[in-house]
Amino acid sequence: MKEWLDNCIEKLKAGELTEADLRGVTTALDSEKQLLLYLYSKSTNLRSSLGGWALYDATAPDEPVLPSQDAPYTSVLDAVNDGWRIVQFPRPELYNFTDVDNAYLTYEFILEKLV
Repeated sequence: MKEWLDNCIEKLKAGELTEADLRGVTTALDSEKQLLLYLYSKSTNLRSSLGGWALYDATAPDEPVLPSQDAPYTSVLDAVNDGWRIVQFPRPELYNFTDVDNAYLTYEFILEKLV
């Protein structure tokens, strides 16, 4: 998208920008799909290591995709540095697992990327 807009700016500067160019930007915006990445961190710290993850791709089947056993990032901060945007931070008060042994999937961060 950025490349498309940069191209339109260059055409505008050269006096060559057309309605078709701008409609192309609209078409590109309409075709964007949202990817959701769930990262389960070991704390609320963005630099903490991950305990689990799942990727939801709007262009793929309805099941979560786990392309490998290795998480795509080492931390939430690494994902943010790669262009993912955090849409939900974990709420620590929801994770009081004193009577069960499932605390390995605790601090859930939800991130999005438009492709």
